[in-house]
Amino acid sequence: MTAPLRLGLVGHGIQHSLSPRLHAAAFGIAERIGSYTLFDCADAADAVAVFDRLRSGELDGLNVTTPFKALALQSADAWMRTAQHRAGVFTQPANTLFMQENRLVAASTDGFGLTAALLGAQVDLVGKRVLLLGTGGAGQAVAAELLDLGAAQLRIANRTPGPAQALVDRLNILWPRHALVQTWGDARGLAGVDVVVHATRLGHGQTATPDAVSWIAAQLGWLPWSAWKTRPPLLADLLYADGLTPLQALAQTRGLPLDVRLNEAPVYEPRIHPQSRAPIGILQHFGEAMLAHQAARAFELWTGQRVDTQRMLAAILPGLRSDG
Repeated sequence: MTAPLRLGLVGHGIQHSLSPRLHAAAFGIAERIGSYTLFDCADAADAVAVFDRLRSGELDGLNVTTPFKALALQSADAWMRTAQHRAGVFTQPANTLFMQENRLVAASTDGFGLTAALLGAQVDLVGKRVLLLGTGGAGQAVAAELLDLGAAQLRIANRTPGPAQALVDRLNILWPRHALVQTWGDARGLAGVDVVVHATRLGHGQTATPDAVSWIAAQLGWLPWSAWKTRPPLLADLLYADGLTPLQALAQTRGLPLDVRLNEAPVYEPRIHPQSRAPIGILQHFGEAMLAHQAARAFELWTGQRVDTQRMLAAILPGLRSDG
């Protein structure tokens, strides 16, 4: 009999996380018994103590989220390279930890989740101009993926310019002259972008109440909403909420249409491009789709088993069609 899996999420302020529901679905799909625990850690010492439980064999796998993704990479004995880690250029923060040959291995499945969610929604980035908001753990993880999917230009805006410039410098080693810093608060050059990816913590864990929408409007009111009303870009928010996120609700009030079509033909291998359907406007539930794809990839790293992402997604979006 296969031993029960002992998995969990390390972070802070994670009570709203959908990960336990996703992995409960994964247990059922894989026909495994297991538990998924939220480890809400007050500081780095608490987080490292949980990492050590994985080292000792008390746990079988961990997800890691803010603010401990960089710590997870630093604490590991080895890290899993992706296509973007050529020549060691990128050492992005980790969101997944597992043991292999007595070594604690760090990996990031965020990039996989982004590309699978985009391609599952039949979005083709080849030749597109993309704006990335935020250079935290998720922003760093997805930046290279956006260029690897064929984006012609990636503008990166961060509230503090230093991290944005550092990320641009790293990206331009592999994709010369494709990435540039977009000054936070300066909308010049953004009217014609094709895709906007929101990877900041603005609105994290919040529902789209009037107060939350007003607050995020004060933070992101500098974006060229008037121009985007005439020529709407695709808006992919990496956050999720009940209904719309505060940013999605703000975009809707500013005239961006809502694109509710989502992952009816999931793509497991994100390097295979589906036929593009060029959606525009707010891609609803994108954060949930990305989360489901990255969770499925993490589950595979822990167990060696692939699970049906569509069925996992249906566990957190009950109205979504599932074939299983």
